[in-house]
Amino acid sequence: MSQHSSNEKTKVLYQPERMISTTLRVYSQTASHMDIICDEKGVEVIINTKPIWEGMNVLKNKGIKLRCITDITRENLKWSKKFVKIVQVRHIDGIKGAFGIHDNTYYLASTIVLREDKIFPSELIISNVKTIVQQQQHIFNLLWDKAIPAKHRFKEIEKGLKREFIDTIRDPDDILETIFNIINSASENIQIIFYNFATLHRLMRIGLIELLKNLQSGHNIDINILICIKDGNEIKKIQKELSNFKEEISEKLISLHFRYISKNSFKSKVTALLIDSTLSLVIEMKSYIENDTFEDSTSIAIYSNSQSIADTNSIIFENLWNQSEIEMNSIS
Repeated sequence: MSQHSSNEKTKVLYQPERMISTTLRVYSQTASHMDIICDEKGVEVIINTKPIWEGMNVLKNKGIKLRCITDITRENLKWSKKFVKIVQVRHIDGIKGAFGIHDNTYYLASTIVLREDKIFPSELIISNVKTIVQQQQHIFNLLWDKAIPAKHRFKEIEKGLKREFIDTIRDPDDILETIFNIINSASENIQIIFYNFATLHRLMRIGLIELLKNLQSGHNIDINILICIKDGNEIKKIQKELSNFKEEISEKLISLHFRYISKNSFKSKVTALLIDSTLSLVIEMKSYIENDTFEDSTSIAIYSNSQSIADTNSIIFENLWNQSEIEMNSIS
């Protein structure tokens, strides 16, 4: 037992009877809320441990707010559907552990073992040490915000739906890795708007040419690239630098097209990629500094497979693509 003050204690219990009685005692003292995290086996253990399940039903009937984060799978779907009748449940893939926080006062954690085809907790840690409870509550809150509602996960499993995500990427190295990964995943089309030619040129220097050359030759991938320019004087210089680039990848079955759009028509300070009309990556760019690396020039990125976002970005790109043709004709 570790003691932090006269009233703050942490204990470890091993006897099943004491684990259950202690848990029920904490339940009886819970007045506001109980937050739980458990793995894919945890919900089944709770429901099959009759005193615990009945105790949770009592809490629900008293108006106590019950929340749980777990890993909902096809195998535990029936248990999860029963659980959501009294608990607000959210899902995170592969989450591990089993712990609960009660009224920001008690922290309970257990380990689950499998013996003779039966699942049950092997030990119970209980603590009312304030710093421990607060830390675990903070962890729960962070995970709760990232987890998806159980009903969405049920639909994914039962209807085979694709899960949509919207991720914020702040690390420049992660942004660069995402760019190369999604381009490499392309099988049909790639649409890119570059904030300026310098952004494209930086990517060319660090492997974009090789990546496009190595794309699956069995696919006729259509690549449309828009480059923002200050005025028509930039075009000849850019075209000269792009000529070798186009020749290097023309041997593959890749259709590559460049167009130019004035900054008056596209004032957003972003570089945007749309892959196969499904994956979107929008990168906020910093002000141009000549000797900056690509990583230096990026600020933050939004990465998503949301179809509504992809459709919106596709419409924007097509409008700008058509506008660029009008602008180029007026220049020529």
